[in-house]
Amino acid sequence: MTIDVPQEIYQKLTEKARKLGKDPQVLGCELLESALAREAASPEVVREVLQARGRLRPLGDALRRRIIPGVSLDEARQSLKQTAGASLSEIIVVQRGPKA
Repeated sequence: MTIDVPQEIYQKLTEKARKLGKDPQVLGCELLESALAREAASPEVVREVLQARGRLRPLGDALRRRIIPGVSLDEARQSLKQTAGASLSEIIVVQRGPKA
């Protein structure tokens, strides 16, 4: 297979390959494989894997009843940003104390 890339991209690929001690064609193939593998890890694929391993369960009735119809994830995130107080992450960091 032949892929035509702009000269500047090919130069960057050649420089990176030289630094890594690889042939540009080999590095190009590795980069393509890596990009395709990342694409395969779509949220749907991740969800399927987690469900298959018993790490993800459907919402129970109690949580499902708490869903407010018509509220998007972005709206919920924006609402949470406007609340007073520290985030859960910030609270955990304070409780753990400084890193050694």
